[in-house]
Amino acid sequence: MTSTTPDISKLQLSRALILVARIVQARAMQATGDVNAAVHVDRRVCLQAAADMPPTAHFDRNAWVKAWHDARQDGSLPTRRAVYRLLCQTLADELDFDGDSWEGEHSQAAFYRLGSRIRSVDTRVCIDDTLGPFDARVDPYNLWNGFVSPHFTLDEARKLADQTQRLAEEYGADAVDTVHVIDAGGTDRDGRPLAFVLRVSWPYLVEDGAESATLIIEPDDEGRYSIGGWEWCWGYAHWTCVCGRSSRWHETCWCGLTRDHQPTAPLEIARWTVSAALWRLAPSATSALVDIHDGRPHIVRVYAGDVELDTADDGDIFDTETLGAADAYLHHAFNSSERADLAVTPGWEHTPDERSAHVYRITFPAT
Repeated sequence: MTSTTPDISKLQLSRALILVARIVQARAMQATGDVNAAVHVDRRVCLQAAADMPPTAHFDRNAWVKAWHDARQDGSLPTRRAVYRLLCQTLADELDFDGDSWEGEHSQAAFYRLGSRIRSVDTRVCIDDTLGPFDARVDPYNLWNGFVSPHFTLDEARKLADQTQRLAEEYGADAVDTVHVIDAGGTDRDGRPLAFVLRVSWPYLVEDGAESATLIIEPDDEGRYSIGGWEWCWGYAHWTCVCGRSSRWHETCWCGLTRDHQPTAPLEIARWTVSAALWRLAPSATSALVDIHDGRPHIVRVYAGDVELDTADDGDIFDTETLGAADAYLHHAFNSSERADLAVTPGWEHTPDERSAHVYRITFPAT
């Protein structure tokens, strides 16, 4: 058992908060019959959550003591203690508990919101090619039929409003919902904008009336607006890496590159595109020999460490299509670069062999 404090991920903390919310919900149901009622919450609830206990309404001291003791045996006690400390600190900061007393009346909704906020990511969202992309904050685990529920800043809400109104002009208001930002132009005593968002579902106006066809959206405690959550088919916007793969806006590509750190030199890009093409059939490939004679580069050998992988006509690993695609990436790079660039391009090394003096080794990027 180690005495060091483990690193606790946002997801671990969020899961503990969600478990606290379920415990509070169960207690509220037992005490009042209303799952949304406020009930007394104390330090024991956090301890039960940190000990990975089920969200039962009754707090069983013997059960969590046993779980805590079992954690000594399986080595998870340092992690659980760290979760517990961070959980208590987070709740005390966010829910204004009074020092060490850790007592208060709270509803499960507050814990759910806090857990969701902690695990949320900053990303971009869109609805196919119809709306977006817009900057938004998203809880990746809060899904409706696989769709996300984004929260927008006021500026992004304005952009969304403009797009919906242009769609209404193009296709007719009776076919779309429109978004409108109602902004007084001032701020309240806390410096927050005096603004809210209005969503109008025009197709329902005639039959259901204005009250049913409109929805007022107020800012949450972070000043963001939940527009279309659990109703519209919001999905992540994607970005395309130089290796050819597409990733969600906030995620790192499988090859290890991020959206903001993409190579720009043609020969450096070729390292990624060639490696990605070959990795599809040989994930262990680490380098390749390229013959650049007459300016028409083609791959002659592929290696996994010091072991040569089959690239001959009867090769068991690579097919003609894959090697042809990799060669095409090389042709494009050489058409965009000077041969002298090879001398200063990372990952390219002049390696002449018995067959040609114009052979270079490409070392694939580490992922």
